[in-house]
Amino acid sequence: MKAFYFLIPLVMVNACKTQTETVTTTEKNTMEQVDTKNNCPEEGTCSVVLHKNKTLIVKEDGTGAVYPEMVDGQNIVVVYTYIKKGPEGTVDGDYSETIHFEIPATAENMSIINQNLSDVKLLYGKHCYCKGEAGYYPINDGKLLVEKNNRDLMFELNFKVGKTSQVVSRITETVKL
Repeated sequence: MKAFYFLIPLVMVNACKTQTETVTTTEKNTMEQVDTKNNCPEEGTCSVVLHKNKTLIVKEDGTGAVYPEMVDGQNIVVVYTYIKKGPEGTVDGDYSETIHFEIPATAENMSIINQNLSDVKLLYGKHCYCKGEAGYYPINDGKLLVEKNNRDLMFELNFKVGKTSQVVSRITETVKL
């Protein structure tokens, strides 16, 4: 029995050993992030991330709130983010907004208005310590223009959320593919 107690620490030390082998993975899903100044409110920073070979799924939790999830697919998911840092010394003072939408890989030019924005799964996310307002909202009031070629993706979005206040309401960006 004493031998068993002696072996327990040795087993635990061996279990905590890190992997020393070289791990090689190939990534078929590529991501491109661009920090941007176009139409970004002065007090914050903005960025655009393209997730290639992905599909955007709009899910619903048990309370009826929606949220985006990206899975492997054939399309391009665009995520635009606006971040405003909170006052120094605050834990939950940061504020951010995200806009998610999906562009079919074969699309070259798109013009989508109002209710048809659900075709690209356009979602607005508000992330802050603002009770009753934080969360994701489907966008049904606006206009999205997309032009895509072999090198660039240009999009222009004007929108209103309606169910909550928003800082970003107009985005014009060109991103290298």
